[in-house]
Amino acid sequence: KQEQGNGSKFAALEGRHGATRLLRGTQVQPISPHGTVRVAVTIDDLFLWDGTPIPADRSAARTAREMTDAFAGHAIKGVYSFSSTAPADGDPTLYRVFDHWVETGHHVANHTHLHASLNWVDAPTYIADIERTEKLIGRWTAQAPTKYFRYCMDMWGNAREKRDGVEAFLKSEGFTSSPLSAWFYDHAWIVPYWRAHKLGDREALAYLRKTFVDTAVDQLRRHVALNWAMFGRNPPLIWLAHGSPIAGECMREILDRFAEGGVEFIPLEEAMADPFYSVQPIVTERFRNQTQKWADAKSVSMAGIPPQILDELDNIAYIEGHSTGEVFHDILLRLCNSMGGDFSWPGWD
Repeated sequence: KQEQGNGSKFAALEGRHGATRLLRGTQVQPISPHGTVRVAVTIDDLFLWDGTPIPADRSAARTAREMTDAFAGHAIKGVYSFSSTAPADGDPTLYRVFDHWVETGHHVANHTHLHASLNWVDAPTYIADIERTEKLIGRWTAQAPTKYFRYCMDMWGNAREKRDGVEAFLKSEGFTSSPLSAWFYDHAWIVPYWRAHKLGDREALAYLRKTFVDTAVDQLRRHVALNWAMFGRNPPLIWLAHGSPIAGECMREILDRFAEGGVEFIPLEEAMADPFYSVQPIVTERFRNQTQKWADAKSVSMAGIPPQILDELDNIAYIEGHSTGEVFHDILLRLCNSMGGDFSWPGWD
């Protein structure tokens, strides 16, 4: 009875998200009707964050191997990993992941040590955390062609003076700040995926993998359409996925679907050279990537971003006390407290 109930529930959920199901039709739909879309793939947080629930049979090393194998299948080189390093304090063997990453032709970049939002702390505190992690990862970052930094959660600070202070430091140390311009809220699958593993719910796992891939494709298409509406062109996009187990499992299929839809994979340096990234359009405390910031600045509606399915995911393999909101609130609060910051969270949308 439980299996039948789950089956009908998943069928109903897929029906509600028919727009993403159409992406799997026999006729491949292009990501953009206006031609090729150039995408630089980047990966954040290969170690994830302290307190993140992970299935017992999964590891950061396994996820990294799955991702680099997927990249090799599309001849993608030079993928930058922006990973905070605090989880390695308790397990230094995690740094072997960086060895593998670099040995397979990819790069490591600075993402702070503790992964706190600049919204929570002052500029000197944030800068100290950047310096702390650079001492730990310098032997890997020195091998990259560009010394990149990425703000945690792509939050560049809730005050211009604060942001300008961090940017002045970064420039003085030779860093280039890399924003994002396309994501699909992939963090929202991490906890349901863990719950489904814990419960041994294979049907739920299959549903989560399918919707993970479908949503990645759908959200890329929506980000591309939003930029076309604003600028009448397809600027190169800097795409993000996190180093989660489900992302490792699904990376090959996501890249396959991107390529089938007309995506050309390019280096981060090529994307960053586009004037689309020459300025930050607004100062905001919100969870916003570069495309969304331009939309806010221009008062353009972001239809379907974030995706509706986020409202459904906590119904999958539910375990009391382990909703995504509960788990991530604890994670974010812990990160904030570790920096001595003032916790606030504006929400994921």
